[in-house]
Amino acid sequence: MIRDAVPDPTRTGPAARGADPRADALLDPDIVPTAPSAPRRPTSDRRVLLTGGTGFLGAFLLRELLDRTDDDVWCLVRADSPQHARRRLQETMRRYLLWDTDTAARIVPVAGDLTRPRLGLAPRSWSRLAERVDVVQHCGARVGHVAGYAPLRDANVRGTAEVLRLACADHVKPVHFVSTAALSGDPADPAGRPPPSGPGATGYVTSKWVAERLVHQAGERGVPVAVYRPGRIGGHSVTGACQLDDAIWNLVRAVVLLGAVPDAAASRVSFTPVDHVARAIVRRHPDIPSGAPVRYLLNSAAMPLRTLLEHVARRFPLAVVPPDEWCARLWDARHGHDGALTRASLLLTSYRALLDGTARPPVADPRGDPAEADETGVGCPPLDGGLIDAHLDYFESVGFLPAAAPRFPA
Repeated sequence: MIRDAVPDPTRTGPAARGADPRADALLDPDIVPTAPSAPRRPTSDRRVLLTGGTGFLGAFLLRELLDRTDDDVWCLVRADSPQHARRRLQETMRRYLLWDTDTAARIVPVAGDLTRPRLGLAPRSWSRLAERVDVVQHCGARVGHVAGYAPLRDANVRGTAEVLRLACADHVKPVHFVSTAALSGDPADPAGRPPPSGPGATGYVTSKWVAERLVHQAGERGVPVAVYRPGRIGGHSVTGACQLDDAIWNLVRAVVLLGAVPDAAASRVSFTPVDHVARAIVRRHPDIPSGAPVRYLLNSAAMPLRTLLEHVARRFPLAVVPPDEWCARLWDARHGHDGALTRASLLLTSYRALLDGTARPPVADPRGDPAEADETGVGCPPLDGGLIDAHLDYFESVGFLPAAAPRFPA
């Protein structure tokens, strides 16, 4: 059990203790296996619990589990009923071009809530889930990169604790936990290791720091656990299907809507296609080797921001302006375009650092290149114009970007 979770004695009262990440990083003593692992079921009868299936990476994990295993996938979804949960899953998978009627029968929707005790399930539903599930893929989280720790605590910290409680109930279940590459070091850091601090220590990162420590303690108590730390996740390597709240793509959107591209410095950007991240995680499913290390899922390649914006300029008419002028235009237009630039304007400080070359370079870890984990033997596709065009095509198809002017051969 880690010792850096001792509550700070300078804080008093339940509310103060509840808002303290160091205090939250102590797993409840009653979350402990009460029975050994159940005998392995035949592959055709295995069941996995997936959280976060209505999120971006979670939807691709669901698709990967359906395509590469024979498992039935029980999906915990915040919903009023199983029917509502199924609709939400179907809507998400259609949004990312993933829905397949041939495998839909293997999806078992479970209406629940990560933020509530025992995942918001009635006692009978909880017992049934604990008895029937064989392995857990825990991807569910509230992201909120501009939010503080407190608003994210229930979903990301308490939710993880309840998932671990389920993993210990009836029989022990391996837990695959999705964290973030914004963290470094081992969850079993020596006593006294403080929560993250500095420019990158958002409430989200802090909540993942706490959750990792809970997962580590469950591992010490006998639960097989694995931790995955993905970096920036991009769209699908072929379809370009992508989440719409990423900072880089909101920068691209702002460039297009403003009709101006900043003359960027030599900053570099990197992302890993979401299908490669999902494949790297599912490749280790369901078994977890004893003492499985934290695994980074990062792309070792990077692209100059200038090159990325040049690909955008080939599709849309854009004027090149100095970075300061572009930032001023974004700020002045933050309430225009029917609110389409609101998110980009909130990220203006980050964009200034990216444009002037002072932003932190992309993180790369040789242990985590998904190319090594791709069972097909094919590594991540290059960060080139073809991959960027796939993203831009998708953004146009869903209305995130306006349709580009028709391009004719010279």
